[in-house]
Amino acid sequence: MRDWTGVGRLLAAAGMVAAAAATLGGAACSQGSLPGSPTPILVGGGGGRYGGTLSYRRIGGGFSIDESAQSLSMSLVLSAADQFAAQFETSGGSRGSLQGTIDGALNAGTFTATMLVSTPAETPGAAGGLGGSVFGPRALVTCEGRGEATGRFSGIAVTWTIDSIRYDNCIGLVASSEAQATAISPIPQAGARATVVLTILPGTTVSRGRCENGTDGFPFTVEIAETSGVGLTLDDTIVVEERRAGQVVSTRHLDNPLTTLRAGEKRRHSACGPRPGTYQAFFSGRDANGNTIRFASPIVTFAP
Repeated sequence: MRDWTGVGRLLAAAGMVAAAAATLGGAACSQGSLPGSPTPILVGGGGGRYGGTLSYRRIGGGFSIDESAQSLSMSLVLSAADQFAAQFETSGGSRGSLQGTIDGALNAGTFTATMLVSTPAETPGAAGGLGGSVFGPRALVTCEGRGEATGRFSGIAVTWTIDSIRYDNCIGLVASSEAQATAISPIPQAGARATVVLTILPGTTVSRGRCENGTDGFPFTVEIAETSGVGLTLDDTIVVEERRAGQVVSTRHLDNPLTTLRAGEKRRHSACGPRPGTYQAFFSGRDANGNTIRFASPIVTFAP
C-alpha cells in the first residue's frame, strides 16, 4: 500500500472539522448508520497528483527559453511494480511526459525516466541576434525535446534533475532542468488530452526464454492503455533504439503494430528480443482533440 501519510492527515483533519460542524449545526447520522469502510480508490495500481515547480536552464544554442521557476502540475500512475508514467504541464506553457522505472516505491525510492517535452522558445534573430533588434525579430516556436531524468520519491515529495535536453526541431538548443513537487491527491487527474500508459510485462529486465515463433530469445509483453478517456491515432512507424553489449546505440524505424487506441482502451501484444542488450521504443500521434501525443517505453534490458 502506498504511504499517503501526509495527505491522509489533511483528509482526516478535514473530516474532523466537517463532523464538528454537523454536530453544532443540527442532527447528525447516528453511529452505525453507515457500517463498514469506503472502498479505496486505486488508479493503475497506484499514483497521484503532484504540484510544485519546474525550471529550465539554457546551456547551448541561440534559442531563448523561459528560465524562471514555473508552476508544475503532474499526474502519475504506477503501471507495474517497477514502472510509472506521468504527464505534466507548467505555467510557462511547457508540457510533456515521463516514462520510467523505480527502484523502491512511490514513498521511498529512486528512479530513472525518459522525458519527452514540448518547450516554448523564441528563435534567434535573422542574423544571429535575439529580440526585435536590427538583426531581425524573433519568432515563437515549440521545441520538441528529450532528456533522461534521475530522481527520488521521499514520503509525499518527488524531485528530479535532467542534465541535458536536446531538441530535434530546434537545432543547437540544449537545456537542463530540475523539478520538485509534493503529492496533493492520491488520484491522478484526467484531462482533455489522451494519456497513454505503456507497461512492459513481466518487468523491464527480461530473461532468456522461448519466443512465440519457437525460437530462443527474450520474450516480453507490451501493454498500452489510454487512461484519460480520449482516443488517439498513432503514426504508422515507431522509432526503436537498441544497444547491444559493448556497442553504440542503433536506431531503426519499424512498422507500428498499433495505430489506433480508443478512449479507455487497453491493448497487449507479444514481442521478443533476439539478443542481449537494451531496447526502447518511441511513439507519436494525435488524439481526438487534435493534440500531438508523444510517449516512450521504459528502457528494457535483455539479460544475458
